[in-house]
Formats: sequence, C-alpha cells, structure tokens
Amino acid sequence: MNRWKANELSNLRRNYPTRGAKYVSQKTGHPVPSVVTKAKSLGIKYEGLKRWGEFEINYLKKNYNKKPVDSIARSLKRSITSVSNKARLMGLIVPMPKKWADEELNLLKKLWTDERYSMDEIAKMLNKTKSAAHFQAWKMGIRRPEVWHEWTEVETKYLKKNYKKKSYINIAKDLNMTVMAIQHKARRLGLKLRTTPRPWLVADDNFLSQHYKKMPTKEIAEKMNRSIDSIITRAGKIGVSRKKLK
Repeated sequence: MNRWKANELSNLRRNYPTRGAKYVSQKTGHPVPSVVTKAKSLGIKYEGLKRWGEFEINYLKKNYNKKPVDSIARSLKRSITSVSNKARLMGLIVPMPKKWADEELNLLKKLWTDERYSMDEIAKMLNKTKSAAHFQAWKMGIRRPEVWHEWTEVETKYLKKNYKKKSYINIAKDLNMTVMAIQHKARRLGLKLRTTPRPWLVADDNFLSQHYKKMPTKEIAEKMNRSIDSIITRAGKIGVSRKKLK
C-alpha cells in the first residue's frame, strides 16, 4: 500500500468532506477504499450525502438573510459549500446591503481612525457586521492607525495586580494605553475578569436607553463605571442598539 504524502493528505482534508472519495482518488492516485479508510482514521466525514432535515431547512430559511454563511455552517455542523449549495437550490438570495446613511458614514469616519475602539466595537456601535464596516472604510480610503507597544515589566505587573479590581477602561487610562491593548495583553497572560458581573438595574437600563447613540459609548461607560463591551452588549439586549441614528 502506497504511503500518503503531505500534499495528498492536504487534498484529502480539503476535498473529501464535500467532493467525496472518488474525487480524492482521482487527484491522489489512491484507490477509493484506501481514501475512505484514511479519511475515517483521520476523523474526516463526507457530508455530500447527508440529508437535510426539516429543522435544518427551516433554520436556513430563517437565517440565510441575517447571518454569515460560515456562522450558519457552524450551527448546522455542515460545510460552507454544503450550506451555499442548499441555499441556491432553495432559491434563497442574500439581499443587497442597505445604503449607508450620511450619519453612519460620518460616525464610521470618526471612529475608524480612533485607536481606542476595536473594529468589533465600531461595528456594534453602527449596528453593522465587521466585514461591512471594514469594506466601507476601505471604499472611503480610511485606514486604521497602526499602534504597537512593547510592555514593560512595571506595566505588566500593574495589569496583573489590578485586572480584578479595576475595569479595562480605567487600567488603560492609568497606563496611557488603548482598551484594546489591555484586553489583548490580558488575554495573552491568561487573565480573566471577575466571573460575577455587576447586575443591571432598571435605573441602569433607563439611563442607557436615554443616552445610547446620543452620547459617545466611551462616555456612557465611564459614567456607568462599566466596560464599553458591556454597554454595547446590554444595548443590544434591551433593543436600543437597533434604534436609528438621529
């Protein structure tokens, strides 16, 4: 029996799930039974003949116009190709993205060059996907600032000492860094914030509803002594992030 080479294994992993053993056999020269046996030993499954259940079809109909294809594929435990092909057979079409309003374009221009905000945060504030925000910024010729900082021993010790006592916002202020820089460093160090988040009160939700999109998210976070992420997440849960910009 011929040994499998690295390029042949790569072909097997890439094509077996969607194209099957016969296709891989033609490309690698290994007999079909050998391809099937090797795929099984590596835990690679062929999805081409997997029947679509009623739940999967309904899920695809409901979410194809709302979620990215890769997200749907993960939820259904199918390949992106499988989801795309099924959507095409069902006649599902992703609608053209809505035209950006002038207010949204101005806000994107303001936030995209601000190193204090990550691309995820900006996308959430605009109620857009990250890829949509990134593409629009590229079309407008807006570039993200390139920020790089070598952490000193003193700064690292400060983060380790205070990450459970202070918010990332306050630590970023103390160290004169961006919140994103603090988050990335904490993640690399394996540091986790306190597991019991501060509960949201009715008064907190009322304040957020009154000021979200009228006041900068960073300023709201400071006034409420919460992180920007928690503000954005809560705004989505209570529905205020879907309000149109005025």
